[in-house]
Amino acid sequence: MEPTTTIKPRVSVLMLTYNFSQYIDEAIASVMGQQCPFDFELVIGDDASTDGTASLCQQWAERYRGKIILLTNEHNTGLLANFARTYAHCRGEYIAICEGDDYWTDRSKLWRQVEFLDTHPGYSMCVHRVVNYYEGEGSMSMSNGGQKSDNDIIDLARSNFITNVSTMFRHSNIPTLPAWIDEVATYDYAMHMLNAQHGKIWYMPRCMAVYRKRSDALWSRAGHEKQYRMAMQVRLVLMRHFDGKRSDVYALLRKSYIDNATALMRHYMADGEHSKAHSLAQEAAKAAGNIDVQTLETMAAAPQPTPSLKQHIHKMLKWCRRHITRLLPRPRFK
Repeated sequence: MEPTTTIKPRVSVLMLTYNFSQYIDEAIASVMGQQCPFDFELVIGDDASTDGTASLCQQWAERYRGKIILLTNEHNTGLLANFARTYAHCRGEYIAICEGDDYWTDRSKLWRQVEFLDTHPGYSMCVHRVVNYYEGEGSMSMSNGGQKSDNDIIDLARSNFITNVSTMFRHSNIPTLPAWIDEVATYDYAMHMLNAQHGKIWYMPRCMAVYRKRSDALWSRAGHEKQYRMAMQVRLVLMRHFDGKRSDVYALLRKSYIDNATALMRHYMADGEHSKAHSLAQEAAKAAGNIDVQTLETMAAAPQPTPSLKQHIHKMLKWCRRHITRLLPRPRFK
């Protein structure tokens, strides 16, 4: 369903769906219930769901004709192709992300983020704190403990502190997606880094969304090996992008790539798969450059530090949090 108005919205909310029938109503309601003094649109890309998700989205699109643009696929195209197609249909000055299995909890979310970006042109993005909801066990945690307000691309290159459902960025930062976007398994960190090259990142401590951590989600079901591989691949692609542009960013991405590679090598070695570890060392040495196979193997084989008292206490508190939060109600959109 294409837009029926020529008015350009201030914000495009990008939502991807695939077999989210049990979640999609909550996600869409949290977007359409936003209270803000400007026009916004919701662009939904459904990747050939087989559980009725598209039908539910269609009902919402008919209810909010002209404000919800529903894009459907006859055949499943995969996450990156669905994202690229949906992104191309976004018309807003700003883009916010809300995946179809997540949702927002604050009616003022869009207004607060737009207000900040409108009055702070030196910032490329605005993000905020979220509740992590571990659906399989019913526990919760708060994201970004101790996160500073002012951040930049160096902070992000060191560690991805951004939860996708909290993101709002300037469309002009990335008017069209780079050709290499389909080389990564997930788009979020790549998009955050591309945005961060255009300005600073503001973090709001106000909690305004729930990020649903499902056991069958792409990252969760990948397993340790695939998770390390996914982390390595996106950093390798970003290394190519920033090579010759930002040597400081390149160096941090390279370090993170090597850290993930050696961690995966340790995983292989612990399972007795030494030939896999050696092959990975050869692959990583070639990709990272200026490091040899022996150095990587030495790094991977080095004894790991014994957990400190602080780490033991943190682990105990995490265990307590998991059990206590199961008794608490999940935050809802209100």
